[in-house]
Amino acid sequence: MKKCSKLLVASLTIFTVMSSSLPVFGATKFTDSKVPAVTTNNEGAASMKVIKAAQQGVYDQGTINAEWAKAKKKPVMADKASVKSLTNEIANLTTGTYPTRKGVILVTADWYKGLLPTGHSGIIWSNATVVESLANGVTTGPNNWNLTKNTCYGVTTYDTTVEEDAKASDWCYSQIGKPYNYNYFNPYTRSTFYCSQLVYASYLDLYGINLDTISYLNAVHPMELVNSSETFTIYQK
Repeated sequence: MKKCSKLLVASLTIFTVMSSSLPVFGATKFTDSKVPAVTTNNEGAASMKVIKAAQQGVYDQGTINAEWAKAKKKPVMADKASVKSLTNEIANLTTGTYPTRKGVILVTADWYKGLLPTGHSGIIWSNATVVESLANGVTTGPNNWNLTKNTCYGVTTYDTTVEEDAKASDWCYSQIGKPYNYNYFNPYTRSTFYCSQLVYASYLDLYGINLDTISYLNAVHPMELVNSSETFTIYQK
């Protein structure tokens, strides 16, 4: 009996040591009940520290760098044409030009205000406006990422039309005012959104197109929107 007890204690000790050395992916999870919802710009500025803390143990920088390297290698292709004016659209398509059409997905590898190592994403609402989720929740910003970001990707989905992309942008716009989602492993909620989750949700809910990859299980990273087999790159800086 004593020998069995010693073996049990030893086994538990080994398991504890092994568990502590495993990757902490998924160990840090934030819920709306643990982190106050961010609803104003002042709160948003202060909440960046909370967002940074939430990402510790969730996003491995080495993997992130490898994913961005993969994104950079994707070829830049001509944008899709509108089914309403197919001939004229094809004549005006220019490969590698910064996109301004409604519904194009924008992704940057830049750290948000020097804090977030995950990059950022949004979707074009108009030639001057982007819908995005920042620390103060879902909001709009200027469509000038080619000027204000060090890196920028414009991507679009294979299996949607220009008109359907515009509807995805409308869907994101309708979420304006909802708070930031700190639980990166829960992209399924529709009460809060982080940046890439917002874009992911619009295409999943409207068209059943899943832009997530297996890189980070069910957490949706901005770079996954570029590396997804469902999208192709139309602009890269």
